[in-house]
Amino acid sequence: MGTVNSKYLWMLIFILLLTNFMTGAYAFMGELPKVDSPKIVQDSIGGPLEDVVATVGDEEITRADLYQTMRKGHEKETLDRLIREAVEKQSENGSKPTVKRFD
Repeated sequence: MGTVNSKYLWMLIFILLLTNFMTGAYAFMGELPKVDSPKIVQDSIGGPLEDVVATVGDEEITRADLYQTMRKGHEKETLDRLIREAVEKQSENGSKPTVKRFD
C-alpha cells in the first residue's frame, strides 16, 4: 500500500465540508420539503398537516386546522365510544375489564 499525499487528503476534507455546508444552506433556505409528521402518520390522515383542504375567500383552512377543531369538539365523545366498544368486546366472555382514563 502506498501513502496518500496530504495535499489530496486536505482537498478531500475541504470538498466534503463544502458539500455539507451547501446541503445545510439548501435545507435552511427552504428548498427541501418540510415534513411535519412521519409518512405513516400523513398516510393515515390523508396527507401533510399543512395541506389546504378548503379556502373561503382569501382564508385557507389546513388539515391541521380541521383536525385541531375536530379534536377539541369531539375528543371526549370519541374516547368514550372507543372505551365503550372495547369494554363490550372484552365483556363478551363474562369478565369485566378495568378502565383507566388518562385525559
